[in-house]
Amino acid sequence: MQAAIAEAGEEALARLPDLRVRTDAESVAAFRRAAFLEEEAGAGAPGSEIPVTYPFCWLTLPEVRPTLRRMIGPGGVLPVHEAQSFSYQRPLALDAEYRLDLQFKRSSAPERLTVSGAVTTLAHEPCAAFETVLRLVATAAGADHAP
Repeated sequence: MQAAIAEAGEEALARLPDLRVRTDAESVAAFRRAAFLEEEAGAGAPGSEIPVTYPFCWLTLPEVRPTLRRMIGPGGVLPVHEAQSFSYQRPLALDAEYRLDLQFKRSSAPERLTVSGAVTTLAHEPCAAFETVLRLVATAAGADHAP
């Protein structure tokens, strides 16, 4: 799936709608271990054993990576994690399938990429929303090509 990228002034926008994602037990357990949460109770949204930040891992899916790379831009740019937020309308269930809509917004002054996600059930019931902000920093190798 390829996202259409529209440019408006100093902003570029892209959207990946209706991706299917899962909260399979093995992936959730691996995420908990990687985030050092395996022993921490209450790391998930109330009523859920899924960590609150788990939807962030869906940004690494093969369907998402090409759009993320295009929105970050050519080589010579280092994406640095600046901020993230998560809000839940209902807890995510283990071993369940969801819909994920992603929006990518690139802005300048300073260069940033904001990725917003909305997670719904397959029946389109809202579950969660998240946002991550990446500061796009030109590396020494990319300084000659910086916008």
